Parts: sequence; C-alpha cells; structure tokens
Amino acid sequence: IFGQRLEDTVLFERKFGPRLAPLLVEQCVDFIRERGLDEEGLFRMPGQANLVKELQEAFDCGEKPLFDSNTDVHTVASLLKLYLRELPEPVIPFSKYEDFLTCAQLLAKDEEEGIQELGNQVNTLPLPNYNLLKYICKFLDQVQSHCNENKMSVQNLATVFGPNILRTKMEDPVTLME
Repeated sequence: IFGQRLEDTVLFERKFGPRLAPLLVEQCVDFIRERGLDEEGLFRMPGQANLVKELQEAFDCGEKPLFDSNTDVHTVASLLKLYLRELPEPVIPFSKYEDFLTCAQLLAKDEEEGIQELGNQVNTLPLPNYNLLKYICKFLDQVQSHCNENKMSVQNLATVFGPNILRTKMEDPVTLME
C-alpha cells in the first residue's frame, strides 16, 4: 500500500466495494474524527515511530489493523501523512504542478477568477486523485473547524499537508517553500 500508485490501490480495493479514498486513508480519518479533532498538535506532533512502522508493515502485508482506545491519535495522524508522502506521485500529479502553481498566483491577484480556475484545474485531475483530494479537503475542513482546540488553522494544515498533496518532481527547497 505504501509507495504504491494511487490508481493501483484504488483498482485493487474496488473488490471491497466503492469508496472515495483508499481503505487506509478512510480508517485513519474515521479514527481521527472520532478521537482526535480536539487534540492539540494534531498532525504536528509525531506519533510513536515504532508503532507507525508496525502499522505500515501490517497494511503493506494486506492486513487491516484496527485502531482501538489505546491507539495514540498522533500515531494514526503520522501514518496518514506517511501514506500521502510515500505516494510515488502526489495527489495532484507532477504534470499538473505548474498549472496549480499558476492558479495559486492568480488567486492572490483576483480571488474570484482564481477560485474559478482552481475549480477548472481540480476537474482535470484523474478520478482517483480527484476523489482523494476531495475526501482529504473535506476532512481537513473539519479539522480546521476545531482550530480553537487543536491549534490547526488553515495555514497550519496547508504547511503540514501542502507538500504531501502538491510537490514538484525536483525537490528544490525554494520551490518547495513557494
């Protein structure tokens, strides 16, 4: 699952029924929704590295490990970020990077036109990418609605998730910060 192309994961998981996001993403999001929306430092504090590794290996072996009341929310949040980071191609494909960067610049100049162009760009994404982006954005909107408790504003979430959703093939530090 980790490091596997999103399209391949979606295709494989179709046999378990229709879904918008990979099982691992849904399971992590469901757990965080139930137990972590008010957790201060959500997505910023690291989880238990050894447990993240164990969960990663379990998912990679085809298991579906269950998170229980003893599972640390930060560990599950770290697992979700790791999954997104290890996608061979980000949620917004490399080929769309420049288009989305241009769209961000347009948003800064003319919000209305920028929002319209953003919608156009999002609609050109491959379906698995579109569905995952929509799923993550809805979830992150929920997370930021609890920002008084979890301290994760839109800006903080963008800092944490941006590089996992949109990145260039060339890991140039200056471009990454843009």
